[in-house]
Amino acid sequence: MRAFLLLVLLVVCVAAQEVGQAVVPVVTLEDQFERLNDLKSYRGSVAVLIYGDKASAQANQQLGEFIHTRFHPTAKGKPPGEARRQPVIPVQGAAKDAKHPEVVAIPVACIGKVPNLVAAVIRNQIRKSSPEVPVWLDFGETMKSQFPFKPGVPNVVVIDCQGRYRFAAAGQPTTEGTERLLGIIEALRKEALQGK
Repeated sequence: MRAFLLLVLLVVCVAAQEVGQAVVPVVTLEDQFERLNDLKSYRGSVAVLIYGDKASAQANQQLGEFIHTRFHPTAKGKPPGEARRQPVIPVQGAAKDAKHPEVVAIPVACIGKVPNLVAAVIRNQIRKSSPEVPVWLDFGETMKSQFPFKPGVPNVVVIDCQGRYRFAAAGQPTTEGTERLLGIIEALRKEALQGK
């Protein structure tokens, strides 16, 4: 069943764009545990923000798991908490003693402005459905104001090791689009090792 869902996820269409001028976005959001998360803390890693509305939540989760296991193959089949602690694969062609940049898939739920009571209910629901993996909660327009957004489908932004916004995609990923995304992530890891 999981393989079928992944196949469905990879077969549909993707719209993607590379960002011409790399900018450093400011993203600071609470997660379902009420902890503050700042995108700046992921400098040194390639951060992949996977965001969307409620309609895209399942597809976002599948895409996040796919990206994580592609760069952390030993995570496959492990519980979420343990899977997140698995080592990243080495960058191909890099020196054996190189410090290989991490790849972090970050789920972001774009909820929008809601009353505090509703926000508390949503936070509690997400905490129950994701007790180990932090999900950043966007109760404002943080993601929509800085990045492309399409409702009902996964939206992806890739941030390089220096914290710069480098790539965006929206839509149900195709095999070709997914391979391109993975290639861009790996290229940014190589770029970081070259000091760019």
